Amino acid sequence: MKQVIVCTNLRSNPGQPSCAARGSESLADRLQQEITHRGWKIKLERFPCLGCCDSGPNLKLAPGGKMISDVTPDHLADVLAEIEAFSLLPD
Repeated sequence: MKQVIVCTNLRSNPGQPSCAARGSESLADRLQQEITHRGWKIKLERFPCLGCCDSGPNLKLAPGGKMISDVTPDHLADVLAEIEAFSLLPD
């Protein structure tokens, strides 16, 4: 099954960047609401780290999809369009 994997890493050192410190938990909540509301056949998974917290919040379209970085509320419409297009690709 296709997935949207959202990094939810929260580093204990506030001096180090982390996706959760930049709002990835609320982003994951919002994406889940939108995916459910739109009836897309794609699962949202929270993941402890995607290894790119310097450019976060990050998400990965899997399997084989792209990484999307610096996801902010201003970019949400574009991100949702990417998720929809990915969800419609053949398995």
